[in-house]
Amino acid sequence: MKIILISAVSSNGFIGKNNQLMWHLPNDLKRFKNMTFGETVLMGRKTFESIGKILPGRRNIILTKKNKIDLLSSTNTDNTDHRGTLEVYSSLKQVYDLTYKKIFVIGGEKIYASTIEKAHVIELTVIHQKFYGDARFPKISLSKWKKKYEFFHEKDKNHLYNYSFIRYERKD
Repeated sequence: MKIILISAVSSNGFIGKNNQLMWHLPNDLKRFKNMTFGETVLMGRKTFESIGKILPGRRNIILTKKNKIDLLSSTNTDNTDHRGTLEVYSSLKQVYDLTYKKIFVIGGEKIYASTIEKAHVIELTVIHQKFYGDARFPKISLSKWKKKYEFFHEKDKNHLYNYSFIRYERKD
């Protein structure tokens, strides 16, 4: 199984505050959708609750100690959303035992920290601005990761900050 971490992160490493993003970048959201649509996404309970619904067009895997019924009732959704599916697991071992070709890890902090050692690719949007939150993306060790590309984008009328799309691949 190929594990891909995907996140937006501030220049000083933060990914969120109070279970919310601290910025709005339409091109980042579009990139996220393009990369994950039709794929499997893995997230923690807090990330799922902050999104508030099953992500459409994706197999949604939630890692939580809560049972599925409690999880669904906390988000005003149900398991019959025809646009996406929901699976709930209580351990990463259960997820790693699945036979999916690839999984996009979409947050939060604990899930990123728990999966980065098994990840093959990291897809980042780096916002070239300092933000201060309560959730961080794990440090990327350049001894283990190689930057494959970086595309810089200047702020514009729809994007308040400069940002870059960066892909890292694990070194062999």
